[in-house]
Amino acid sequence: MSAHVLFVDDDYANLIVWEAACSDEFRVLIAPDAEKALELMARHEVGVVLSDQRMPGTTGVELLERVRVDFPAAVRILITAHSDLSDAVDAINRGNVRRYLRKPCALHELRAALRDALEHYELRIRVRSMERRQLVTERVYALGLVAAGLGRELVRPAESIRESVTFARTELRDIVDRFENTRVDKRVVRAKLTELETRLGSALEGVERVMSIAQSVALPGSEAAPDEVQLSEVLRVALRIVRGEIRHRADIELDIVDVPPVKGSGNKLSQVVLNLLVNALEASTEGAHRGLIRVCLRREGSSVHLEVSDNGPEIPAADLPHLFDPFHASSARRGTGIGLAISKSIVEEMGGHIEAANQPRGGAFFRVVLPATTSVRAAVMRAVPPTEPDLAAS
Repeated sequence: MSAHVLFVDDDYANLIVWEAACSDEFRVLIAPDAEKALELMARHEVGVVLSDQRMPGTTGVELLERVRVDFPAAVRILITAHSDLSDAVDAINRGNVRRYLRKPCALHELRAALRDALEHYELRIRVRSMERRQLVTERVYALGLVAAGLGRELVRPAESIRESVTFARTELRDIVDRFENTRVDKRVVRAKLTELETRLGSALEGVERVMSIAQSVALPGSEAAPDEVQLSEVLRVALRIVRGEIRHRADIELDIVDVPPVKGSGNKLSQVVLNLLVNALEASTEGAHRGLIRVCLRREGSSVHLEVSDNGPEIPAADLPHLFDPFHASSARRGTGIGLAISKSIVEEMGGHIEAANQPRGGAFFRVVLPATTSVRAAVMRAVPPTEPDLAAS
């Protein structure tokens, strides 16, 4: 075990006894007070903190409360010679301790408690490492989806550009050859130059199309206030990114109306929207039938509602309460759970909430509810009709 065990007690004799009794099995650190303990934890990997309760200055509960905030992975144990019930309650509620030991504590009991605590600590570390790796996997998958969608979007204009440029080169060679000949038919050359101009115009249109695609997948930046995001714009960008995948595998129905801005981060909200769209696409195309995804954006009172539904299998009733738990293994094809857990965290960070349910006619839907802002910008955008009513159209 690489992590240390940290003993904290103002009685130096206790520290010596604990160190002598446990150093053969554990990597032991000792501290006479809370300040020294926190200093050691900042320099070493500490898996378990065992602290006495009655210490001058900072008590054991107060120290473990600090450890809980600054070093949340460390397992906390409180030990005291006083059977004060309030100390035990404080230790559980404030310090979130794993064990509460009483002095004198038998050495075999102490060693068993430390062994159990270190195993719990290492399990926490492994789980967090798995979460980080899974998060990276989810992001790589999302990037792959985005790349595939953009690739399909860029193929057609790129082919048009290549065809036009190839034709232009061929015609230019032919014109050069004609000028080298003393007999030059000006009418033929004029016709070829006219056709050449047309083809170069097509190539220019292809270049503009590529630039338009590149600009469309960039989230709005300085145009909006840092704390205000147009959810319709985030939705438009997300739909454009996954349009290639949706076009080949499912149909999409949109019910979009003008809504006021919401407070939050456009980048983070795009993660939420993309995750919901990808989950709906995967669920709706699980069977033999063609998938159907419905997206609805509306305002209800002081909130903005975004709903994404599909015609895939229903979410099992047993899974619904845990759908947003990280790594929840659902029998329905709804991802690993980390994407939905991240989405829930982002939405709640912005003062909203996300929920899921089954539809009466089959399939499932997810609803994101965010508080709307009241601003002049919102009023202006409600008054001006959108320039791109069909968010799925190019």
